[in-house]
Amino acid sequence: MRHRGAWITAAVGAVAVAASFGHASAAGGRPGSVLVEESFTRASADQRFVGYGAACLTGARRGKAPAEAANHPLGGCRRDPAGPVPPGGAAPRGYLQLTDAHPEVTGAALFDAPIPAEDGIEVTFEQWQYGNTTRAPADGISFFLTDGARRLATPGAFGGSLGYAQKRPGGRAGARFVPGVDGGYLGIGLDVLGEYFGDGEGRGNGCARRSPAGTAFRPPAPGPNIVSARGPGNGIRGYCLLAASTKNTTRSGPWRSSLPGRLHGDLTKMPAGVAPDRAQRLLEPVKRIVRVAVSPGPDPVATVDIDFRDGGGFKRVLRFAAPRPVPDTVKFGFAASTGPLTDVQLVRRVVVRSLRG
Repeated sequence: MRHRGAWITAAVGAVAVAASFGHASAAGGRPGSVLVEESFTRASADQRFVGYGAACLTGARRGKAPAEAANHPLGGCRRDPAGPVPPGGAAPRGYLQLTDAHPEVTGAALFDAPIPAEDGIEVTFEQWQYGNTTRAPADGISFFLTDGARRLATPGAFGGSLGYAQKRPGGRAGARFVPGVDGGYLGIGLDVLGEYFGDGEGRGNGCARRSPAGTAFRPPAPGPNIVSARGPGNGIRGYCLLAASTKNTTRSGPWRSSLPGRLHGDLTKMPAGVAPDRAQRLLEPVKRIVRVAVSPGPDPVATVDIDFRDGGGFKRVLRFAAPRPVPDTVKFGFAASTGPLTDVQLVRRVVVRSLRG
């Protein structure tokens, strides 16, 4: 197994900016074989996915709320949903629901099985962030890759750390750190509110280079509607900012998003007793399709492409040097949360491919 210590101590926090917003193709040309495929549309899912907290399947019948801050098999969502969520018992038109619009909930789906990464990897998925019942939406959704040699049983800190990075709650000097995800390699933040871009609350602790937004934690969030990438980390060190979809790399804000569209959708209501097919039609306009790729070595490149469903297809929003070395195998997960601010946060149709072979 390759040595991973250099991931954290090296200066991997250099901020890169998206190079192109033209039509983007899959990294490395035509993708290779399918490694994992899960639609999350049914009443059950691949058992290698472990649910955490509020994560549930709307394709299954509703029941007791999943245990907060605990692992469980993915099953039905709670009987008392909040916000404009898809209906329960909706297979084959279900979704992986990371959170509904209840305040102060966390949710994650963790794929705790190693996937070979030596031929590169490409992950495509659909995601929804919409339906906040508060003045502003919740933080966002993260997609992350971890070292496949380590167990993936628990996400990282939530809130602005999006279940990937570490966090010192409230940025208080005496507060105890909540660790980031174990063996983190790469964390992509689909950051609606904008805290993941900043190093407030101790994010990026121990990194040689810091976010342009600095380390102070104060409202408003520094990087709304920004896609940010954070690198390797373990425990309370690392998870350095690598790239962000803003053209401003100086320490003077504002840091305006250079995304060609909005991550957050406009849907605010779901009719009572809505049928699954109608709910699916209502959700289509607020869907975003995301594609994350890491090319094979020796000089791996990471890219993030998003289809904003505006008729323009995939647009490249990030391209940057991937952390080296790439793990021999990886695991992956999705995470989201609510706090005083809420949102409905969904994922669907996950496909993982090698980039060659």
